[in-house]
Amino acid sequence: MEFSDGELLVMEELWKGDVLDENGEIQALALSKILMEKYDISKTSCYTFFGRLVEKGAIARRYPRYTIRVLVSREDALLNKQIEAFHKLFKGSLLNICKTFLQNEEVTKEEIEEMKKLIDSFDEEEKEDQEEEKDDTKSN
Repeated sequence: MEFSDGELLVMEELWKGDVLDENGEIQALALSKILMEKYDISKTSCYTFFGRLVEKGAIARRYPRYTIRVLVSREDALLNKQIEAFHKLFKGSLLNICKTFLQNEEVTKEEIEEMKKLIDSFDEEEKEDQEEEKDDTKSN
């Protein structure tokens, strides 16, 4: 999920949680006042951001008093951003990430050994999965 700068300001205020009531909600008017005071954003812009965030599924709006509730956690938004960057910058290739990182950063022998162990553990899991698939195929 991609957020504009203004949408991100709204989400950051909501994620902090200190503006939310005991039900995890806030009225749009109250949130717009906070954003206007803190960031000098116009009321119209605030409601534009709210509308976009509703369309994106990041927040829910409930009537009668235009009450807002967060639907997307900071962690989920960050994970989505990381996945987008991974695909955009490295064409979805873990090998490209490793090459780029190893060429541009100092890596200790200990870190290299840890990476090898990590790869080996994934390799072992893959072998186990393949064995299970063979067993499942034989039993059917």
